Amino acid sequence: MPQATPLLRLLNVLFAPGLRTRKDPDAVFERLLREVQRGRVPLGADDLAALDGLRLLLADHAANPDLSAFGWMSTQDQIRERLNNRAIVRDIQASHPEVRDEPVTAPVFVVGLPRTGTTLTYNLIARHPGNRGPKLWEMTNLGLPRATAERERLIAQVRKRFAVVGKVSPAWAHLHPLIADSEEEDFMLRAHTEMYATWGPAPRYLDHVADADLTDDFLFLRDALQIIAAGEAPERWVLKHPMDLWRMPEILRAFPGARFVWTHRAPGAAVASGCSMAEATHTMYIKPGRIDLDRIGSEWLGISAAGVERAIGLREQLPDDAVIDVVYDDLLADPATVMRGVFDRLDLAWGGADDANLAAALDRTGHRPHAYTLERYGLTEPQVAEAFAAYKIPASALG
Repeated sequence: MPQATPLLRLLNVLFAPGLRTRKDPDAVFERLLREVQRGRVPLGADDLAALDGLRLLLADHAANPDLSAFGWMSTQDQIRERLNNRAIVRDIQASHPEVRDEPVTAPVFVVGLPRTGTTLTYNLIARHPGNRGPKLWEMTNLGLPRATAERERLIAQVRKRFAVVGKVSPAWAHLHPLIADSEEEDFMLRAHTEMYATWGPAPRYLDHVADADLTDDFLFLRDALQIIAAGEAPERWVLKHPMDLWRMPEILRAFPGARFVWTHRAPGAAVASGCSMAEATHTMYIKPGRIDLDRIGSEWLGISAAGVERAIGLREQLPDDAVIDVVYDDLLADPATVMRGVFDRLDLAWGGADDANLAAALDRTGHRPHAYTLERYGLTEPQVAEAFAAYKIPASALG
């Protein structure tokens, strides 16, 4: 089990006085809203309504008696960043209205549960010449394109910031390395995702998101991409986030002509990996000795199975060519053949740069395998099979 590091224990002591503010999470949320809007165009009623679910998220975590001092500080920081994104975009749109005309043409969304090959697939498509995905440093410093010197300064800052995260939670850094100048997941720009439940229990927020239409969230993602690459629009944006899988119709409303690459793998490994990720994050957010592994198992099985079942039903509403399937076992056995097939379906010409990207992605030098089991989280393979009864992995494309 991941353990609290000496640095994390020290930070929990230093931030302990701040736990008092949990008594009034609404006041904290209002303070965060004032902070991000200071000196900027005020957010309108529609934006405030779209962000209000984050108020519920903050309240859920504030109500958790097992939340650590560092966890409370981090929860506020994460929510501040999502609010800040909205304020920055609206301010830039007001002063540079021309950004609304920036092209975002038929982007590709790589979707699939964790540990199903999404990262390899995403990186190869995003790094094809003419394509691109949003970088970590861009999403944490949202704004118009910067000059080279300013960009390098911001990348260095982000690199230092997430190096600290690695010291606070080495397990999290191993599971999902955060690289400043590399592509990252689109939820870092948007407001809402079930992924926030990795911080700790958030039952009311999860109910809210389950019933929500997130079209606005993806329209905002489009707005943010227009700003990030203003005057430098790529031929094709490429995005990735596991929970985008069950939001395909909402994505299409915001991005007409979008394509989806759905990665498939036996769900037991995906669920166990999601639980492992939640445990590693809980270590940063929850008091030592208070992490409930069985609750993590039950929750992530529910989120994953319900999401995939929803995606299966939604897929029937999509154009026939909207979704490209990638089977994890095929990708593992012959990545070049599988990815060339994906590129063909996307009308992308595989070339020497793609060969080099694939070779770099497959270089496992210094890599430590990620070990995880269902049993650690109170789950069994029959339980998972029953929960995913509606899910059938596509037949192998390799013959």
